[in-house]
Amino acid sequence: MFSRIILIAALAGLAFLSAGSLLNLSSSAHWFVRGWDFPRVQIVAVAYLLFGVVLIVQYFSQTWSRWISGVALGMTLFLSVWHGYRIYPYTVLAATQAKATETALLPIDAGDPNVVRIVFSNVKMENQEFERWTRAIQDAAPDLVVALEVNQDWMRGMAPLFETFQHRVEVPQDNWYGMTLLSSLPIESQEVRYLVQEDIPSIDTIIRLENGEAFRFVAVHPRPPVPIRDTSATARDAELILWGRELDDERRPVVIGGDLNDVAWSRTTRLFLRTSQLLDPRRGRGMYNSFDATRPYLRFPLDHVFFSTHFTLNRLERLPDVGSDHFPILVELRLAPSASQRHDPLQQQAGDKRKANRRIERAEESENTQGSAVDDQGEEIEQEDPI
Repeated sequence: MFSRIILIAALAGLAFLSAGSLLNLSSSAHWFVRGWDFPRVQIVAVAYLLFGVVLIVQYFSQTWSRWISGVALGMTLFLSVWHGYRIYPYTVLAATQAKATETALLPIDAGDPNVVRIVFSNVKMENQEFERWTRAIQDAAPDLVVALEVNQDWMRGMAPLFETFQHRVEVPQDNWYGMTLLSSLPIESQEVRYLVQEDIPSIDTIIRLENGEAFRFVAVHPRPPVPIRDTSATARDAELILWGRELDDERRPVVIGGDLNDVAWSRTTRLFLRTSQLLDPRRGRGMYNSFDATRPYLRFPLDHVFFSTHFTLNRLERLPDVGSDHFPILVELRLAPSASQRHDPLQQQAGDKRKANRRIERAEESENTQGSAVDDQGEEIEQEDPI
């Protein structure tokens, strides 16, 4: 009797995972539907665990049934193929999308004026390990740092870095969506923008490299869908698509990144890549899971960096734990417009414009998006003197 209960529970678990996985076919923005996009690796792992349970119980209970094992195997294989298809581009088995810098051009020291090193770090607003974080940033030696979930306590905590990073854009907030850009490179122009929601900023800048060339750099942190409150992904989706459309028209080199609160293989992220024609350095290299730093069994690639074909990739790295629930991500890029034809951006599809329009229309119709997706405003801020 006990073995039968275990068999039923295992089959029910596989059926639940299969049914939930099919929700990815829906275009609904509800968190329960979109949430199934995140744990694809974990779903496959649990499926094989449940299939193993079925085989073990049948073996020891001597109640072998081809029907039961066949159904369990069928659902396990379905889940493997269904999720593996989306996961595959983010493994080392797939072709790289953003091509690496040729070995002969890799810098042997920090003196290459064509190179920019960037760290993206969601610091977690409640995290008080300021010294640990600043030490990690100093060890990484970036040119640019994007710090997310920054409030006034974090502005004071990162003050020891201000001598190194004399150019800054500071937007501290107490709602987990404050952000700060630290730069040792000159910031020629800067704008704090609220594309979709009036309390969710983005930082839009023009940065001057040491070789004299300028590139556009954008930091983002859209709000995710969560249970009970903010249950819809509407605002997040619209913000990504709006940036994708705008950056597709940008002729200068572009880098955009931050905590997107979305996985690399989601429909919206793929639509963003096709719309913007930017590159994802994870594709063909690995997932570089950045969240959750506190739970190794539940990690996803949420912190992203995308860049235009003007750059090649020197380095992509997940940095050590800094006390946050996110690991920082380090990327080192080399400006090399002559190598643009080597890259493999995603090809735009026939229905992309309609899909993008629908996501923006949802945001305009939503009562929870009171930002400038409708009125297209931004907040100009003046360059501040170094502190």
